[in-house]
Amino acid sequence: MHPAVPLQGLQALLGAGLPEGAAEFVVGLDQAIAQGALETGSRTLSELTGRPTTTLAEHVRTVLGR
Repeated sequence: MHPAVPLQGLQALLGAGLPEGAAEFVVGLDQAIAQGALETGSRTLSELTGRPTTTLAEHVRTVLGR
């Protein structure tokens, strides 16, 4: 992630009226997700649904037929 992106995000959230603590929290979550915090490698969802999981990008391509 480019170092300016979190700062720009923080400024945008503050400009939208979010309190500073909440804006910092949201930016921190965004950074953690970008660094793979939600990537577990778990197959639990696939096992529960009986279907393969896909990324958001793959799902959107399927839905849009591209």
